[in-house]
Amino acid sequence: MNNTALALLPLALAYIMFTLGAGLKLSDFKVIAKYPKAFFVGLINQVVLVPLVALVVVLVTAPPPAIAFGIMLISFCPGGVTSNMLTYYAKGNVALSIALTGVVSILSVITLPILITLAFDHFMKDQANSISAIKIGLVMFLLTTLPVSLGMLARHKFTDFMVRHSSLLNGLASVFFVLIVFAAIASNWQLLQSQFTQIGLELIFIIAVLFAISISISRVLKLSWFDTKTISIETSIQNSTTAITLAPIIMGVSTLPVIALPAALYGVLMYVVALPVIFLIKNKNKN
Repeated sequence: MNNTALALLPLALAYIMFTLGAGLKLSDFKVIAKYPKAFFVGLINQVVLVPLVALVVVLVTAPPPAIAFGIMLISFCPGGVTSNMLTYYAKGNVALSIALTGVVSILSVITLPILITLAFDHFMKDQANSISAIKIGLVMFLLTTLPVSLGMLARHKFTDFMVRHSSLLNGLASVFFVLIVFAAIASNWQLLQSQFTQIGLELIFIIAVLFAISISISRVLKLSWFDTKTISIETSIQNSTTAITLAPIIMGVSTLPVIALPAALYGVLMYVVALPVIFLIKNKNKN
């Protein structure tokens, strides 16, 4: 990936987050009061359970440090519009999914810098460079929180226009997502060929375990099947675009580094695992 294309990555992520915000209304957050237990289970799963499962997997399988950090990086990222779309196909609680995605995306300006710094110090301690939590926090604000807020503002001020053109806006976001994923894969193609099996199995295992654990937790807490499906998808589907975009910023390089590879591969494999699961749970009776 050349420098010009790499420079466009943050703009692509900002646009994707803008479309996420454009799909949000302040009234969407009323679902938090309507489904408080389901919301907080989903929030805790996203912020705590996902990184914990990823950490256990990388400690057990012991991949190369850069790959281990890359796997942790994707686990720190919030969900995205993909989780909302998959929740819709699964006949889940789309309002809850949107609220969780929006809140976790906004919170990521705080959670990501802290978690990334801790993981970098552990897995990449032999790297010559160091990272700044404040810098990452600022980047997250500019690339996620601000675009989401602007998207919500645009939705409020230009409601008819944004609703009428939502398909076009979301379609462009999907195109950017695909381009970002394949650019990251192409940039690390040789490494992917040698590490594909190990990285792929680790990622598939993480996604599958997250589905199983999140469904189990929801059932133990007696959440409705409507909410259980939603929480399982929100827990298991992360925004790989965020991880890929942050990778060169974290490493301070002008090309896509190795730590972006797990996120790129994840962007493909999440569908491999999620779609069959969604097919099984879509019409399953809660009893």
